[in-house]
Amino acid sequence: MDTYHLELNDVDDIIPELANHLGTIYNEDLGEYILKIPNSKGEGEIRVINFPNGIGLYTYHCKFKEDLQLNLNHLKVKPIRFIYCVEGSLNSSFAHNQACTSIIEHEYLIAAPRENETHNLHFPKDQEIELCYLEIDRLKFQNYISFDLKELEPIFFELFSDCSAKNRISEKSRFSIKTAESIKELRNSDITGFPRINFIGAKALEILSYMLNSIKRDDQNTRNSGLNEKDIKAIEKAVEYIDANISNTGTVTDLSKVAGVNINKLQEGFQSIFGKTVNEYIRDVRLTRALNILLAGNKNVSEVVYELGLSSRSYFSKIFKEKYGVSPRKILSRKIGSQDLKEN
Repeated sequence: MDTYHLELNDVDDIIPELANHLGTIYNEDLGEYILKIPNSKGEGEIRVINFPNGIGLYTYHCKFKEDLQLNLNHLKVKPIRFIYCVEGSLNSSFAHNQACTSIIEHEYLIAAPRENETHNLHFPKDQEIELCYLEIDRLKFQNYISFDLKELEPIFFELFSDCSAKNRISEKSRFSIKTAESIKELRNSDITGFPRINFIGAKALEILSYMLNSIKRDDQNTRNSGLNEKDIKAIEKAVEYIDANISNTGTVTDLSKVAGVNINKLQEGFQSIFGKTVNEYIRDVRLTRALNILLAGNKNVSEVVYELGLSSRSYFSKIFKEKYGVSPRKILSRKIGSQDLKEN
């Protein structure tokens, strides 16, 4: 097994340190660090960006030829990590503690080491692994917010107030479909340059918001909706199908057959989880995809309409402006950036 011990003085040290261990180089663009896995070790890439509010977004999309373990030792920062496993599996442990926590696809782990304790991430060999995790510098985050941390609910105060890392945290559960959707939008985004940085920052806060809401309410919306585990998996299957076939999703009846539930249960599930009908959800996925394509600037409005399976350019322009407050042509003309959009 390849084991790399990373001594980190600053949150931005992880990519340079890892590149040194892997014997490769890395790139940096507007604060986002990108490391390509060298062919000798595997394939894929790791991206890291840290924001002034103390929140860092880390994405791993890689496959290693040998078991690999990263021993993360922050010498100054006392971080807490919210780790989402999108594909594959990951093992987490602390210091030399033999006990480890494993997470698989659709599971998350809240992890924080104690003072002077390493947090070890173990990646199994020959496995496609996709992770997205938030790393929060609790002291910087605490100084950034505009209120006293003591005003928070006890469960959040316990998570974010331990700036001296007196307590170890290792708790796992399944993450929500909303969280999965936000991570998917990050992965599928074609936005580049400064708009990308704004987009990533907004999505990082969105993912954190969903996580905190899940912790607080323990997924009450889902639990109180009458949806059981089988129903939730059916909704996930429908969501995955929509994402992969956005230009031709079929009717609600078609989607209910794909999901393996009746139409009423499918609609009930979408209303409970997303607060939308199935068709409203499909419309919003198309509009989000359209925004990303337009911001990338590689296709005109007609090409976007065709790619998303819409029959009317005028209808697309109408619903796009209703959602974002500007026309698709204005986005394409570069007269507005992603940070100026209004979403209804």
